Amino acid sequence: MRPAIAVDLEGTLTAGSAWQGMSEYLIAHGREREAKRYFFRHIPEYFLRKWTGRGLREFKNRWILGFLQLFQGYSEAEFREMTEWAVENELWPQRRQIVIDEIGQHQRLGRRVMVVTGLFEPYVASMIDRLPEVEAIGTPMIFEDGLVTGRLAMPFNVGPRKAEALAPFTQDGKIYSAYGDTGSDRYMLEMSRHPVAVHPDETLRSLAESEGWRIVDEK
Repeated sequence: MRPAIAVDLEGTLTAGSAWQGMSEYLIAHGREREAKRYFFRHIPEYFLRKWTGRGLREFKNRWILGFLQLFQGYSEAEFREMTEWAVENELWPQRRQIVIDEIGQHQRLGRRVMVVTGLFEPYVASMIDRLPEVEAIGTPMIFEDGLVTGRLAMPFNVGPRKAEALAPFTQDGKIYSAYGDTGSDRYMLEMSRHPVAVHPDETLRSLAESEGWRIVDEK
């Protein structure tokens, strides 16, 4: 089995935001009022959570799930069209080239590269289509009769769930390397022999410094 590399998506592979791409798509396709109504209804809670530092991860999960529900009734093809648009206009232009270059180096050395993220699987697929021979583990959505339901088939693939998803790809309980940007990525980084904190938040930066992990602050 080839050594595995795990790379988070938002904040690590790109500085772009998935919900921002979804919002911009709605605005560009005649649904500006709905997008802005959703944003302004939830922004006070966002600032409260950010200020107190409590429940921010759970809030962010609910935030992106709420955006997903705005696409309820879209066909799989229509939803994939949205993710392609969002990646092309939001995520890909803000890609972190240093991480992409290192992915290529790992591949040339025969390592298996996997994007491991909480984002919806169709969104992840649109991103990795631009990265040759990269695999992905995201959060599966529920479609009924080929239509978006706004529901997930499992909890968001974040925190310890990333490490659980990577367990089949370990060698002696470890993967070769992992790249992440937030404290919730610590579980994935801790199971790697070469953890890398990319533009880390305060929690992950503190952990990386105390553990002697490599920190990347370049774009």
